[in-house]
Amino acid sequence: MNSRRANIGLLSSIASDTGHEYTDAYAVWEMVRQHEDAYLIVDTVLWIAKRQQIHVLDALELYNGVENIFG
Repeated sequence: MNSRRANIGLLSSIASDTGHEYTDAYAVWEMVRQHEDAYLIVDTVLWIAKRQQIHVLDALELYNGVENIFG
């Protein structure tokens, strides 16, 4: 697992841009931080949650399902 620290400024910006709280962005980041594209994944998941009007963790599950199918 990647032990790097969270970029709080970037996570706050992603959360703000997608209409979510920082805690939502951090929760997703905490689950995907081992990925090189963790911040892009956070942005995508929060965007999905906003567009589909679903909970952030449901959006992460949806994102993971799509990734498993299409890689």
